[in-house]
Amino acid sequence: MEIGLPVGVPRRKGILLAAGLAVGLSWFALSPPTEARAASSGGVQLAVTVEGQPLGRGDIVLDAGSVARVVVGVQNLTRSDIPVDSVRLSGTVLGLTFFDYDTRVRTTVPAQGSANWTVDLDIRDLAGRATGLVPVEVAIRDTDLHTVARATGSASVRGSVFSVYGLFGLGLLVLMGLLWAVALLPLGRHAAPATWWQRGLRFLPAGVAVGLFGVFALSATRLLSPTGTVDGVLTVVAAAACFAIGAALPWLEGARRGG
Repeated sequence: MEIGLPVGVPRRKGILLAAGLAVGLSWFALSPPTEARAASSGGVQLAVTVEGQPLGRGDIVLDAGSVARVVVGVQNLTRSDIPVDSVRLSGTVLGLTFFDYDTRVRTTVPAQGSANWTVDLDIRDLAGRATGLVPVEVAIRDTDLHTVARATGSASVRGSVFSVYGLFGLGLLVLMGLLWAVALLPLGRHAAPATWWQRGLRFLPAGVAVGLFGVFALSATRLLSPTGTVDGVLTVVAAAACFAIGAALPWLEGARRGG
């Protein structure tokens, strides 16, 4: 079945609208909540502490330039032995991994049994990778590097604002400025689209950029740790607000002149 565009809608505008909807749906499909990901280890229970701080109970602290001591406890509830090759600590924001550290343990957790071990992860280069509140994951992997079990939480990373994550935020800021310039430029030339939804659509990419930069800002300032739900809600709200601003511009301009 072919879905046609409304009468009078330019093809390029329709493509932009379809792309926006696709991006929105993909966002929620690719960013499941932390709880859903943590529950996918079926039959294997994992308890993790980092520097004596239980992962998943408040924000753990990761100091750049040090070694992080990670204590892992695994309970195998299945009827098969589970080979464990390595332990990985990683930090991911907006679907991008900004740091990951691995160490090999080479052990086996027996069926219906448990195992505990302590590993030291060298995170001395963390200052150049990230800073702020970052969602983290500790995963145990088998010899084929498949994840056997994982535990998730949030970490306060004591890194540098000039880290890769900080430069990523700067890139978002530049992108946001460019998209706002593209949205506002036609107004200065009195060439804004005639229909309200076309004006709103012009501001939609700028709104998405505002939401993404907001996620980074809250994370970098340690006010809120990004999660799939927080990222999605903040981005959708910012995009909707900017869409509404674009759609209402003629009325706002008329009210300003009338005042």
